[in-house]
Amino acid sequence: MKNSIDRSVLKFWDEKEARLEAAHLLDQMNLVMNEQSKQVTPFLSFAMREWTESVLRKEHLAYLAEGGFPETERVRIVIGPKGKILDVRDSQISLLWVRPTDPRAQLEHRQILGSLMGLGFRRDVFGDIQAGLKGYYIATTLEIAPFLLNQWTQSGRERIKVTLFEGQPDLLPDLGEERRITVNSSRLDAVIASAFRVSRGTAQEWITQGKVRREGLVVCKADVEVQPDNMISCRGYGRIKLLERSETRKERIAWQIVLFRSKRQ
Repeated sequence: MKNSIDRSVLKFWDEKEARLEAAHLLDQMNLVMNEQSKQVTPFLSFAMREWTESVLRKEHLAYLAEGGFPETERVRIVIGPKGKILDVRDSQISLLWVRPTDPRAQLEHRQILGSLMGLGFRRDVFGDIQAGLKGYYIATTLEIAPFLLNQWTQSGRERIKVTLFEGQPDLLPDLGEERRITVNSSRLDAVIASAFRVSRGTAQEWITQGKVRREGLVVCKADVEVQPDNMISCRGYGRIKLLERSETRKERIAWQIVLFRSKRQ
């Protein structure tokens, strides 16, 4: 008897297009459960990623999200049977480097995305498009990378060079926004709530849902005490760099932080 995930979970989506996308993802999960094989999704938007991961957790399937960049928004999710060890390479992502042939010209994000869509591709075969010091980096599926390397020669009015990139991309630095926050304690949930200006309850939900990492590791306890130099990331919302801690005259704790807001694409 074949296993099948209850399709009532599709009621989460009101729009027909999103429901069809979610239905395809359920089909991939069912294949994993019944054939004990691995599946990799298209690139997912942030909302679809959240929904997919919630279903995967409920069904106790193994999964790994990868987007080709650190702190990426659009990801492919590798799905495996319960207990299966998954590898980043299973995501089948290629990173392309795009720059104008004219060194005086400048490319723009909208211009690049528009030219890719003009080639007839769907948005779900591309991940994030991020600016570098000398061009743009694009995460794409392994399947279409050869076509783009050979056939994609123009973006808007600009002639372009497209090459496969390996290594650490020289992304433009995000300088962030430095600010001072005050909290009753240095608990993780209190700092997150103050930094992102959300309720303490919302911050606790992010933590219990596995959205929060400290120094790259998922943190599941809201009462963890943060320390200077900690980097805290909240998936889909941004990152916090903790600088200095001090006390106010009213015996509250003041933190000097740098806030890097998420840029959803």
